[in-house]
Amino acid sequence: MNDRDMVARPPRPQGQGSLLFGVACAWGMLIGGYALAIALLNIGTGTGNDGAIVLLLALPWLGMLALIVWFAATGRSRSALGIVVGIGTIIGVGLLLVAACFGLLASWH
Repeated sequence: MNDRDMVARPPRPQGQGSLLFGVACAWGMLIGGYALAIALLNIGTGTGNDGAIVLLLALPWLGMLALIVWFAATGRSRSALGIVVGIGTIIGVGLLLVAACFGLLASWH
């Protein structure tokens, strides 16, 4: 036996997930969730149930919060942080789009 066989290898670190994967999950949950919500709203058009409409529109955001909790509980803290960063980028893009629309409307007489 040589010395290489005698040395114990350190255990592989558990994967903590990926920051970019979390951001992609947040954007995917938003786009896919709203696509599903719009499809479900089109199926139930004319019902007049405002509670269901609010729940369907909040569904992607609740899904993101559930993913944060699930990633954190399974030890993928980087992915959970990525979803938080993804929510921040979603809010940032929304803010920039609103500011651009106000800028266009403010110069229109």
